[in-house]
Amino acid sequence: MSRKRIALACAAVVVGAASVAVPVAANAGEDGGLGAACRITEQSTAWWASAEVSVANKGDRPVRDWTAQFELSQGQATIDNPWAYELRQDGKRVTVKPIADRADIAAGATRAVKVGINPAGKAVPKVSGCKATGPGSGSGTGTEAKVPADSGSFVKDHTAVHLMWKPPAGAADTDRYEVFQNGKQLKTVTGTMTDVEKLAAGTRYTFKVRTLRADGSTSGFSKDIVLTTHAAPGQDAAKPVIPADLEATASGPYQASLRWHPATDDVAVTGYRIYRDGTRVQEADAKTDSATVSGLTPSTAYRFKVTAVDASGKESEPTREAGVTTAPAPGGGTGGGGTGTGTGAGAPGDFTATTSTKQDGPVTQHYLNLAWSVPQNLGQITTYQVYLNGKPAQTFMWGTATPVLPVPTTKGTREVLVGSHPGTTYTVKIRARLGDGTWGAFSRELTVKTGG
Repeated sequence: MSRKRIALACAAVVVGAASVAVPVAANAGEDGGLGAACRITEQSTAWWASAEVSVANKGDRPVRDWTAQFELSQGQATIDNPWAYELRQDGKRVTVKPIADRADIAAGATRAVKVGINPAGKAVPKVSGCKATGPGSGSGTGTEAKVPADSGSFVKDHTAVHLMWKPPAGAADTDRYEVFQNGKQLKTVTGTMTDVEKLAAGTRYTFKVRTLRADGSTSGFSKDIVLTTHAAPGQDAAKPVIPADLEATASGPYQASLRWHPATDDVAVTGYRIYRDGTRVQEADAKTDSATVSGLTPSTAYRFKVTAVDASGKESEPTREAGVTTAPAPGGGTGGGGTGTGTGAGAPGDFTATTSTKQDGPVTQHYLNLAWSVPQNLGQITTYQVYLNGKPAQTFMWGTATPVLPVPTTKGTREVLVGSHPGTTYTVKIRARLGDGTWGAFSRELTVKTGG
C-alpha cells in the first residue's frame, strides 16, 4: 500500500524561571487532504513537559492507521491515553500510532494527541524532524479499514494462546471469521476472540484473521499476530543472566528513571522485576531496558535493583543497587502523594462512571465509561478489578499486551461492555492491585443506568 509523507509544523516554547521563548525551525504543508502540526506546550518545564501532535483530515473519507513521528531532544515520552494510542521511543525518535480503530479521524475533523515528557530536570525539551504518514492520506482506499485488527491477543501458557480482534468497519452481525495459523486455515468462529490450544512450548506462531461474509466472500487478512508460547515447566533449566549496569536518576521530586542492559536466558527472558529498598514495586516488559518508578517522596534517598524473569518463572540474581535522591518538592517540604476521594488505603480516587452506546451492526451496545485517579506511593499499579452489582466482572491489566501499553501513573480510564439491554441499572466499583501484590481498598461505589 502506498503511504504518503505529510509535513508537520513544529514549534517549541521554553517556559520556566528566567527563561525565554525559543522557536524551533518548522515546516508545514498538506498532502492528499491530511495535514498535521506538533509543538511543545507552553506549560512545559524542566521537570515535566508535554508535546501536542494534531492531525487534520481535510478529505472526504475517514483516516485510519496513520503514524506521527518526531525527534525529542531529551527525556522519556509517555502517552496520555494508552488505550487509544501506541507510543514507542527509540532513543530520541518518538512514534505515535492509533490502536486498532480507537483513533480514527473523521472527514473534516482534527485529532490532537497529548504526549507527556519527563525531561529529568535537565532542560525544557525541544521537538524537531516532525513527520507523519497515512494510508492514502484520507482517501479511504487502504485495506486497513476493510480487515479485522488485532485487539490485545496474548499467550495463556506453554500450550495455548488467546486471539482477539476488532471487526472491520461495516461488518455485519452475520459475519464469521476465519483464523489461520502459520498460513494454514485453523478454524472458523462467530465471535471476535478464540483460544488456540495444543501448541508446542517455547514456539513462535504467526496467526491472522479474515472476515467471512454471509454471501461467502472474504475480506483481506489482518496484520500478522505473532505470539511465542511460554517454555514448558522444567524445560527452562537455567536462571536468566543478571541485567547489567543498572543506572538510576531522579526525575523530579516524585519519581526516578531506571535503565539497564538487557539480560539473556537459555530460552527467553519474559520480563523484569524492579525492587525499591528491598521490596518489589513493579514489573517491566522483556522488550524494554528502562522504567520509571513513580509515587516517591521529595528529598528522599532510595536504592533500586532489577532482576530478570524467564518463561518458567525463574528469577535472576539482582543487579548491584543503584542509589538516587529525589529533588525537593516545589516550594519546599516533602509534598504529598494523595489523590482524590477513595474509601480506604490504596483505593482509586475520584472514581466516576458514565454510560455510552456504540452500534455493532444493527445492535446497540451499552458501555460504562470509568475514570479514576491512580493511588500514589504504593508502587507501580498495573492491574485493576471492576465489580458490577457486587461481583467481579472484569480485570484490566497494563503492560502485558503486544504492543505493551504505558502504565497510567496519575489517571486511569477504561470502558466496560455491559450488553445490549437499555434501562438497566448497575452498581460499579473498582480496586487496584498494589505494588506489593496485595489488593487495595475499593473505590466508592456508584449507581448508573444504561440509556433507554
